[in-house]
Amino acid sequence: MTEPVEPLTEAGRYWAEQLRAWAIPDEIVAQAEVPPWAHDPKTFAVDDTLDASSPIFEMARELLPPGGGSVIDIGCGGGRSSIPPAPRATHITGVDENPAMLERFAAAADAAGVGHRQIRGRWPDVYVEAELRGEPLPTADVAVCHHVLFNVPDIEPFVVALTAAARLGVVVVMPERHPLSAWNEGWLHFWNLNRPTGPTANDAAAVLCALGITPEVVVVPRPPLSRHAEDPKGLVESARRRLCLSSDRDAEIEAWLADHPPSFMREVVVLRWPGGLS
Repeated sequence: MTEPVEPLTEAGRYWAEQLRAWAIPDEIVAQAEVPPWAHDPKTFAVDDTLDASSPIFEMARELLPPGGGSVIDIGCGGGRSSIPPAPRATHITGVDENPAMLERFAAAADAAGVGHRQIRGRWPDVYVEAELRGEPLPTADVAVCHHVLFNVPDIEPFVVALTAAARLGVVVVMPERHPLSAWNEGWLHFWNLNRPTGPTANDAAAVLCALGITPEVVVVPRPPLSRHAEDPKGLVESARRRLCLSSDRDAEIEAWLADHPPSFMREVVVLRWPGGLS
C-alpha cells in the first residue's frame, strides 16, 4: 500500500480528514469475522436487474465515438458500471484490487461479447507504476468510476490520474453521502457508537473545482442493485460484515433489520468532466 499523499488543496485536506473519521475502533474490528470494509463480489454481479437505459450509463455512452470506443472502469467490480454502455463500448479495461471481482468482470464482458482486459491493483498506483516502468499507460476514451471515491482519502492524485487516463471524458457516480452511513443506526444500536456524517458528494465536487476541473453535476435515481444485494439473507450477511458482528447473532440481526432497514440512498450523484488533464 502506498503512503498517504499530503493534499494540495484545502478541499482535499477536508475530504481526507472527513474520511479518516470513519475509522472503526481496533477493539471492534478485532471481533469481526471478516473485514468490515470488504465487499461480496456477488453484490456487484451483472444480472437481470441491470438497467442499461439508466442516465448514469447514458452519460458515459454519449461520450464514446459513434463507431465505438474504449472504456476504463476503475473499481470495476463485476462489471455493472461498464458493461451497460456496450455495444458502443467495444473494449473495456477493468481495474480492481479483488481478483474475484475481476473474474466476474471478465465473465460478464465475455457474455456481452465485449473485448476486455483486467488489471489487478489500486488506482492510481497501477497508472503511476506503468508510467515509471515505461509501459503503455492504462488509458481509454472514457473513464468510469462508480461508488469508489468514498474509499479514497488521497482523492487528488486519484482524480488527476483518472482524468489523464481518459481521452474524451470521465464519469464518476457516487451517493450523496458516505454509503456506510446507511448503517449508522445499526452502529448506535449494536455498539453504542456514533458514526460520522461527512464527507458528501458536494465535497468531492469542491475538490475537483480546487484542481481546476468544473464538473457537470447531475442527480439521478439510483439504478437497481443486484439480486444478491436485495436478498434478505444477503442483507443479513452485509449487516454482519459492516457492523463487525459474528454469525451467531444472525437471528438478532435479522430481527433488528425487520424494523430498521438500512437507509440506502435512492439517488446518486453523477460528476462528469472532460478528460486529458496534463
